[in-house]
Amino acid sequence: MKIPFPFFAICLTACLLLCNCTQTMQDRIDRNPAMYAALSGPQKKAVEQGRLLEGMDMDAVYLSWGRPAAIKEITRDGMQYEKWRYTRHMSVVRQDIHIGLNHGHHGYYGPFYEFGPTIEHVPYTAAVVEFKGGKVSSWERERR
Repeated sequence: MKIPFPFFAICLTACLLLCNCTQTMQDRIDRNPAMYAALSGPQKKAVEQGRLLEGMDMDAVYLSWGRPAAIKEITRDGMQYEKWRYTRHMSVVRQDIHIGLNHGHHGYYGPFYEFGPTIEHVPYTAAVVEFKGGKVSSWERERR
């Protein structure tokens, strides 16, 4: 079933306007002033630049990078660790060919072919932050 373009455009616009749940770093700072005020000077500067520093607590990482997609709790050598995983989506374009049988629409009986691109948004791990004792011990970030 094909969706008419005007209907698709209206639905997409409505979703973007009504479901915009993307928070910026400034939104997180504005909504959590006490959390931001508790940071040291170098940590505030790092948060404002979207960076991390070793020793930052989880609140500072949240203000800088936002809510993680997943959290993994780890116990190693009697010590508690936590890893926050951040995901992004990569657009992948596929060229599809659909072959089927037309059942008499518009007086035509026989095979039909549809060609067209399909865009998929594939998630991938963009960054991982490791906490030891509630403080940042390491992080890795993929550059694209």
